[in-house]
Amino acid sequence: MSDQKRQNKLRRSLFTVFFMFAVTLVFISVLSLIYVLTRDIIRLNESLVVKRAVLYVAGLEVPQTGIEADAMYKERVKEVKDESGNVLYYEILEPSGTNVQSYVVPVLGAGLWGEIESVVGVEKDLKTLTGIEFIKQNETPGLGGRITESWFKEQFRGKHWPLSVVPEGDPAGDQEFQAITGATNTTNGIRDILNNRLAKAEQAIQASK
Repeated sequence: MSDQKRQNKLRRSLFTVFFMFAVTLVFISVLSLIYVLTRDIIRLNESLVVKRAVLYVAGLEVPQTGIEADAMYKERVKEVKDESGNVLYYEILEPSGTNVQSYVVPVLGAGLWGEIESVVGVEKDLKTLTGIEFIKQNETPGLGGRITESWFKEQFRGKHWPLSVVPEGDPAGDQEFQAITGATNTTNGIRDILNNRLAKAEQAIQASK
């Protein structure tokens, strides 16, 4: 191969490398710009998801718009945090905004395929559940992923913990909830997460009184 051909081949190779570098740089720059422009909106939406979930499990009628939901949250919810700024639990205030009506507890634990993040509401007696909502979960669609279905969530209202599990479709007692057929690990995981986390939350709330 002549020197001229070698030089031409080298130029083509260098052009390909620099072209790919330039294209990558452009895409990274565009993505970074989009992130910077939308990060506040993303954070706001994530915050609203949690706020709506807290209102829902407290048994309050959640407003349709984000602005109204945020306003209700500020009026009816007080965040109780630890020294690191993490929320230990939420106090749900009466409409007057003074006395505590109930509590909502953040609940995080292991599911079958990853962590399940939820919030659970309890009455002032710290034993009667007012509701549950799942914020993040990676369970199997059609099986464990059914924990987000209304029938599964709504059955917890009025129950008393510690909880145990009965098969789906069977009558559930005061301290029982129906499992999801084919999702035994997910269902048992939720039972254990709730019982363990609510026990710790009860201690924290009692200690703060």
